[in-house]
Parts: sequence; C-alpha cells; structure tokens
Amino acid sequence: MLVTAQIASARRQCGPAVVNAPKAASWAIGKRVLHWALALAVLVALIAPKPEGGRGLVHVSAGVSALALVFMRIGWRLFGDVRPYVKDAWRFKAPDLSKGLRGAAPLLMQGARLGGFAFLAFIPFAVLIALVGIGQGEDSLVLEAHEAAGKVIMVLAIAHAAAVIAFSALMKFDVVGVTLSGAARSVFEGGARGGLGLIVGGAIGISALVYVWGPFDLASKVSALNDHETGAGREEDDD
Repeated sequence: MLVTAQIASARRQCGPAVVNAPKAASWAIGKRVLHWALALAVLVALIAPKPEGGRGLVHVSAGVSALALVFMRIGWRLFGDVRPYVKDAWRFKAPDLSKGLRGAAPLLMQGARLGGFAFLAFIPFAVLIALVGIGQGEDSLVLEAHEAAGKVIMVLAIAHAAAVIAFSALMKFDVVGVTLSGAARSVFEGGARGGLGLIVGGAIGISALVYVWGPFDLASKVSALNDHETGAGREEDDD
C-alpha cells in the first residue's frame, strides 16, 4: 500500500511517462520517427539560407515538411486517439525545495511539455503565413511575421531541449535511450487504432505536400521572390 501510494504521488508530480520506466523506455517506432523527423525538419529550416539570391528551396522544403509532420500528428491524435500528456502538463508542479535541485525536476518536465505543445502550435502558423506572404514580395508584413514566428520556434526548441536535458541530468534519466536508441515495444503507438490513425495522418501530411508543390506551385513562387529580390539589389547597385 505504501509503495502504491508513493508511485501514485510520483506520477502526480512527474507524469506517467517518467515514473513508469518500462513504458517510458519503449517509445514506439512511429513516435520516435515523428518526433525526430520533426526536430530535424525544423532544425534544417532554421539554419538553411532563406529565399534570397537564388537560394531558399531547402529552407522552404524543410518548413513545409514540418507542417506535413504536424498534420500527421494531428491526424494520429484525431483518428488514432494517441493523446499527449496534456493533463500532466497543465498541473503546476511547484519545486520541492527539501529535495534540492532534484525537487525542480517535475517543473522542468512540465516546462518541456508545455514548450513542446507551443512549438507544435507555432509551426502551422509560421508556415501558413509564409505561404500567404511569399507572393507579396520581400517587403511583405506577412513575411516579417513569419520571421518573427521562426524566432519564437527557435527559442521554444532550445528551451524544450534544455529542460529535457536538465531533467535527465537531475533524475539520471536516459532520455537518449527512451526516445531514440532503446528497444521499441511496437511499431505503432496505440495498437491497431493508433496505427490506422498514423496512416491517416500521414496521408493528410502527404496531401498537404502534394498541394503545396503542385497546384499551389510553391517552387515558382520562391523563384519569383528570388528574382524580385535580385532585381531590387541590382537597382540599388545602379543607384
């Protein structure tokens, strides 16, 4: 009874993904691929050259790929019922000063989760306003808003990673093993329904990519924006 009460108390503080070690150490392959593919897409989008001087397709490709992955996650949630730990994230976890630095670990994990949710929410906003503003030229206020959203995403990504690393150090929690290298329990999280949801979400994401590169003709819009900026640069040189 005492052990059960202690486990329940720890779950309230840190969340089931942290306390339930067997479950936490066996992220499904689909979850790992989605998590790290999204991280890689955003990283490439942040460091790749922006659309100017004939460049920018890598940045744009990574950005719309991140959008497709977010759509995939939404589809996984709606159709596969694979839910994030929202309830744990919303509960404020005041640091337990009697435990020293380890007492702040639950708050760090809560911050990491909330930052992750905000990170996911900003990606569609940043990409969609970029798609709206890309045909308006380099002076578009919409594109300036896109740049600001990109900076917010960068801050959220750094904060999320820092909080997870700090939590892992304090709690001696093998975050690499949990999220990347540990033995996977299954391919799809959520059983058969989760697998179906992931497939449907993937179809939604692929459809978004097909539309952006097809009827929307994103490549031509990027090229036109580059040509406009190149022409403006030449005019300034002539002056």
